[in-house]
Amino acid sequence: MYTSLSSIYVSLEKTGGLFDIDATLPVLLIQFFLLVQILSLVLFNPIQKILKQREEEIENNLKNARVTLEEVDKLQQKIKKILQSVRDRHAIRVKEVESKRQTALIRSKKYLDTKLRKTRESMVNTYRTKATQAGNLIPGVVKEINRYLRVRPPINRL
Repeated sequence: MYTSLSSIYVSLEKTGGLFDIDATLPVLLIQFFLLVQILSLVLFNPIQKILKQREEEIENNLKNARVTLEEVDKLQQKIKKILQSVRDRHAIRVKEVESKRQTALIRSKKYLDTKLRKTRESMVNTYRTKATQAGNLIPGVVKEINRYLRVRPPINRL
């Protein structure tokens, strides 16, 4: 009996080869599969969910940015139109002001020419009057000078 038990033990012993296929391989496969499932539930699915939310948020931000850029482009076009209309109005106003300035310049030049002519005429008339008065005074002044010279004693010259 001893021999039969020893032969059973020998047959149950592991042979120690590199690829021993026994009950541990399926157990290892089941453990690996369970590990993958647990990691998938605990780690991979939440990370994938977070990454998906982040991706959706980025897409939404990009859509909003596109919409904002379109609005900015529309506003820029509107601003360009407003600026052009302001420039046109300004050009018209400049022409009006220039026309008024030219008219005022012509009027003031005419006024000054008239004033200058009148002032010259007045000065010439005054000069003639004063010259006539001076001409009338000259004989009297000459008489006074002659009378003064007659009364005055002669100057001794050395």
